[in-house]
Amino acid sequence: MEAYAKISKVHLKHHFKFHILAAVLLLCLMPFLVSTENLGPRETAKTLEVYAALLGVVFFVPVFMADQDKDIRDLLRSKQMSLTVVHGIRVLLAAVFLAVAEAVCIFFLKGCGCTFPMWRYFFGVLAEAFFLGGLGMAVYSLTDNPAVGYMIPLVYYAINLGGDKYVRNFYLFSMAEGNFTPKYFLAAGGILLLLFGVLWRRLSS
Repeated sequence: MEAYAKISKVHLKHHFKFHILAAVLLLCLMPFLVSTENLGPRETAKTLEVYAALLGVVFFVPVFMADQDKDIRDLLRSKQMSLTVVHGIRVLLAAVFLAVAEAVCIFFLKGCGCTFPMWRYFFGVLAEAFFLGGLGMAVYSLTDNPAVGYMIPLVYYAINLGGDKYVRNFYLFSMAEGNFTPKYFLAAGGILLLLFGVLWRRLSS
């Protein structure tokens, strides 16, 4: 446990803190960029799906950045702890901070007089965030290119702005249309993408 705690501390101190700051900035800008006051269920869902879910990209894509340099990966492989375990710890850290950030969004909207089912919407936006973040992380793992890792989820996001014609059960904005079913597909897909990203990084490093 001490080794796991040390890995987490080093990652937070030297790498992840910058992405936490980026997430805090996005949260602070939220009232200025999207509607947050006295919203009904549909409008609240739209705010969460269109804005808050993007935090998944902020938290998950940078998981591999600390060992972007191949020499650093070689050094980490020489250590007793598996590189896969190190990446797994980073993914768990990202998931925890993402859940906290989405909870802040939920409670903020509730405090602004919005009416909506809190825990249902919390799961919904978290599912979308996991999928977008997992997609970016998996692409980063495949290409070893962080820029592409950030770009592909945003391209997928843009495709969804045109409706669910091409994405079907993986439609990002279904909650605002009263359909919660795609959130289960997004949650499962996001978890699988995260696992794939970690495993592929191990095989390709």
